[in-house]
Amino acid sequence: MIRWLLDRWHSRQRTLDMQILWPVCKEQADSLERAKAAFAFHAFHDRAWLCLGEQEIKRRINTLV
Repeated sequence: MIRWLLDRWHSRQRTLDMQILWPVCKEQADSLERAKAAFAFHAFHDRAWLCLGEQEIKRRINTLV
């Protein structure tokens, strides 16, 4: 039960990151690659993202536009 709740909470946090943090990264960076790097820095230090594993984080960041 706790695992299910934690998974849902992490999913919600990732959704908020995509809705709020990613647009800010794009707005503030001078290139898409730097925006992705800033977002990746966050993702690789955040439990909501780390639970996905390195390969899945990279895959998701590579699809950002």
